[in-house]
Amino acid sequence: MYEMLVTDYISKDFIPPKLNQTVGHGLALVNAYGLSHIPVFEGLSFAGSLSRETLSEHEPGILLSDLRDFSEFFYMTENGSLLDAVQNFHNYDTNVLTVLNAERQYLGMLMMDDVISGLSTMPFISEPGAIMVVEVSQKQFSISEIAKIAESNNARIIGLFLTGYQDDKIRITLKLISDNLTSVGETFERFNYTVLHKFFNDEKEDLMKDRFDLLMKYLDI
Repeated sequence: MYEMLVTDYISKDFIPPKLNQTVGHGLALVNAYGLSHIPVFEGLSFAGSLSRETLSEHEPGILLSDLRDFSEFFYMTENGSLLDAVQNFHNYDTNVLTVLNAERQYLGMLMMDDVISGLSTMPFISEPGAIMVVEVSQKQFSISEIAKIAESNNARIIGLFLTGYQDDKIRITLKLISDNLTSVGETFERFNYTVLHKFFNDEKEDLMKDRFDLLMKYLDI
């Protein structure tokens, strides 16, 4: 069964630095693990994250405590979801998230590559099917109507994401199992949907490899 919580994707190998350690030590960890940020702790308490850029701009011999004013206070809790993680990666322009328990004690790190790998097991990505991108007015948008349109053409929806807004329009990406994607598209158009793209089963593998990162980047959670 697919699990959406971050718990199974936490890396416990990384030992975060303390405020009484040096910038040089922090920068060495950043480079060794390929991180955009490192979390810093005071005892067991999370003191924030410092970016690679901040560390690079200061002398390696000074203490991390001297950079406390530059720290960013973002993290994940152990009951967060992978989609929450995607949103945080985007919001904080980072490739790593600190995971804390309810007492804000360190549990481990959540790496972007591990989250993307986890999301790639979702049926929307991993199951065979065809992709259709449609656009409709926000006032008309209805998941039940979309399902009825698909089912009226003997198509089955594997997944559905809202992947964009523009003016009063909403863009929906569907993954379908269908023997006649053309018929599905024509029915959507009769119901005042604009069909922007259709990608058939035999195009799916290359399409998903090329566009999965874009989907995660622009996914509207």
